[in-house]
Amino acid sequence: MELPDVTGFVLDEALQVIKDCGCEVAEMVLLKPPDKSPEPVGIARVVRLSPAERGGLQVIITYQDYGKEV
Repeated sequence: MELPDVTGFVLDEALQVIKDCGCEVAEMVLLKPPDKSPEPVGIARVVRLSPAERGGLQVIITYQDYGKEV
């Protein structure tokens, strides 16, 4: 199976492309800055797409920005 190239896509758009290709998302993983980082804000984007161990696809995402610590 050839994976759709959705790297850099906004999450909602990427999920639609994945669905349109007949693929299924099995797992989503959030990448974030090290400990004590603020909550994510803004737009989630796809960083990587790969086959999941138990079938389907693993979608790795991150946010464009994170809130400021208080």
